[in-house]
Amino acid sequence: MISVALVDDHIMVRSGFAQLLNVEHDIEVKGEYSSAQEAFAALLHIKVDVAVIDISMPDESGLSLLEHLRKNNPNFRAIILSIYDSASFVSKAIEAGACGYLSKRCGPGELVTAIRTVAAGDRYLCADALFNLSNAPAAPKELDELTKREREVFNHLIKGKGVKEVGAELAISHKTIHVHRANILGKLGLSNNVELIRFALQHKLLVE
Repeated sequence: MISVALVDDHIMVRSGFAQLLNVEHDIEVKGEYSSAQEAFAALLHIKVDVAVIDISMPDESGLSLLEHLRKNNPNFRAIILSIYDSASFVSKAIEAGACGYLSKRCGPGELVTAIRTVAAGDRYLCADALFNLSNAPAAPKELDELTKREREVFNHLIKGKGVKEVGAELAISHKTIHVHRANILGKLGLSNNVELIRFALQHKLLVE
């Protein structure tokens, strides 16, 4: 029996998924959670084979929740559910440790297939997510030099956000952001934020 947790703040979505899954002979919904905080507290103690997590939660993103869960259990397996299936969203989900990615446009049968696939130890990406990921422009090699934290800061800076704003969103001091920005500019051979944004535009990193 495949045990499943559903994490979505919309009760209609959760209950619909639960009804759909509970009629399957090999799937059991073990928990339903309406917030990342509630899910995190429960899933630290309840073992499930697969969690289906909405990427957009009111208190914390589904990706952040997944990262926290995987820090406590590196083998935690989850499918991210989103209205978006662009390459950037799919890539972020995979980087966070997702084993599957489904668009909310997918049919109910595909949810069942994805759960069985992920529970068996494989990865599942819906067709649109797979297509967009396969056809995304390759990231410039210079970005490989950035650490994971520097890449996070980079993604915020290229959107024109200020140092204090980035620090607040990442919950680190603006002084630390200054250090990361200096490292990013140095590694990319750039001089300032204007050149950073131009770099992002040239490499089509702002199209999503």
